[in-house]
Amino acid sequence: MYIEIKTDPYFVSQRLKEIDQSYYLVFNVLRGKYEVHSSAQVGCSYCLTSPFEGLDERLIDLTKKTRRENLRQLLKEIDEENKKLENQIIKTMEEICLQNKY
Repeated sequence: MYIEIKTDPYFVSQRLKEIDQSYYLVFNVLRGKYEVHSSAQVGCSYCLTSPFEGLDERLIDLTKKTRRENLRQLLKEIDEENKKLENQIIKTMEEICLQNKY
C-alpha cells in the first residue's frame, strides 16, 4: 500500500518534479520507506527506495546521482571504490602474512 506524498516540510516532493516532471514521491506503508516513482516508466513506476529515515536533501542528491544519464559516472565511481577496497584487502593480507612469518 502506498501513500502519495504531495507536500512535505522540505519540499522534497516538489523538488523531485524539478529533476523530472514524471517523478512522484510515495510512502510504502508495508516497508515503512519513502520511494521515488516515475509516471513515465511503462509497466513499473518504481525508481528507488530512500535509504534515509526522513525526507531531506539527501534523497534529492541520490535521485540526481542515480539518473540514467549519470550511469557511466556512477559505474566509474563504483569501480574506483571496489579497486580501493581490493587494494586494502591485499595490503591487510600481506601484513598478516608478514606477521605470521616472524
